[in-house]
Amino acid sequence: MRYQQLIFDVDNTLLNFSAGETVALTTLFEKHGIAPTPSLVAAYQRYNTSLWRQIEAGALTKDELFAKWFVTFFKEQLGQTVGPEVDQEYLGYLGTQHELMPGAMAMLKQAQVQKSRLSESGLVPLFSSVLVSETVGVEKPDPVIFERFFATSEVAPEQSIMIGDGLPSDIVGAHKAHLASVWYNPRRVANTSGVTPTVTVANHQELTDLLTQWAHA
Repeated sequence: MRYQQLIFDVDNTLLNFSAGETVALTTLFEKHGIAPTPSLVAAYQRYNTSLWRQIEAGALTKDELFAKWFVTFFKEQLGQTVGPEVDQEYLGYLGTQHELMPGAMAMLKQAQVQKSRLSESGLVPLFSSVLVSETVGVEKPDPVIFERFFATSEVAPEQSIMIGDGLPSDIVGAHKAHLASVWYNPRRVANTSGVTPTVTVANHQELTDLLTQWAHA
């Protein structure tokens, strides 16, 4: 197999974060007596995206995000004053969402087939650990998060590949850490990052096909 270790991003790569976010946001608005109109949801998504881009650029921390996340949005968009407890309320709703991305289960089953084959051959399993950015204290694309991962991994970086949907986080982060990468890009957005992923796929079937090719390489 070409790569002995697959490093997966979770949100919008394996789990449908966008769908879960919409459900959680709708629930939050309705609990506060607010109509979750498409224009309001779109306004929140633009606002939220701008905040996370600041985090990826190192211009904002998660603590700073949570200090103004919904507090600022409710005030600016709805003219309502709320406290930071609304953030925890939203996260509670979001935490119950676990819809899979289309084709993700089939792709992971294919990965498990290869895991069995690798185990029998004496090579390390495809999946060996889980790392959460909060436990490291940094966010992708900071290469420190990858350094921390490989500090406990039995597989070398050159035998690993990062798979994710986030161009400025997953793919740029992999590039900074000198890792190969697969950009999961179902919306076929343009790459303006200046970083070229090793492979780009548009769906999980293409990713499954890659696993099969690597298994016989």
